[in-house]
Amino acid sequence: MTREQTAIELERAQDTAYQAFQRKLIPGIDHILGVRMPVLRTLARQIVKGDWRAWLDDSTPDHWYEETMLRGIVTATAPMEWEERCMRTDTFVPLIDNWAVCDSVCGSFCLQDRQAWWQFLQPYLSSEREFFARFGAVMLLHLLEGQDDLPRTLYALVRVPAPGYAARMGVAWALSECGVRYPKETLCFLREQDKLDAWTYTKALQKMLESRRLPDAWRTAVREQKQIKKSEGSKGESPEGYTF
Repeated sequence: MTREQTAIELERAQDTAYQAFQRKLIPGIDHILGVRMPVLRTLARQIVKGDWRAWLDDSTPDHWYEETMLRGIVTATAPMEWEERCMRTDTFVPLIDNWAVCDSVCGSFCLQDRQAWWQFLQPYLSSEREFFARFGAVMLLHLLEGQDDLPRTLYALVRVPAPGYAARMGVAWALSECGVRYPKETLCFLREQDKLDAWTYTKALQKMLESRRLPDAWRTAVREQKQIKKSEGSKGESPEGYTF
């Protein structure tokens, strides 16, 4: 499938009602056709079955949000050696300009060599670029395999320096997932460290409470820890100026 054929297929699959919904869901991104994710994943599989390298290497700029999404999914799922995966992922990440592309693509990678991925993500986790950092944080969320991974994951997340809203929300989401899976260890860690800004700290606790997977026995402890943080005088502001 060529890039031109892909554009035709995307336009055929446009859903204007879904387009309106997505534009509300992803503020500031207007170049959205409105193609549902199952259709995009089917198209990505078709691309991968063909000459996907030619498709990725085509210099035609992405016009639609969905083209960038497809580029990321193909990068994540096409069969290639580790070195090429790293190179193509490094090429793709600078194209990310919204949370939806970031998070959907992060969930598409096969993370078999977890130590190699951990090393690969370090420059993204230490970057101050908003979507570089979000990519790193959300990938850590998927990389977390078990309790043995928890300490290094928590330490890496609280040290992410990027100030952008999407980055801070990505860190909060990843921390909340750690907390849902390992509430005792995560709450103890957050209580004892001072590297995390108050806004991200509180958002992480809030997202833990919003998760139906958080054990009921831990909800009171999370609420108490959130209230303590707010009562410490840490009336922080979000990266976009929204107070909590």
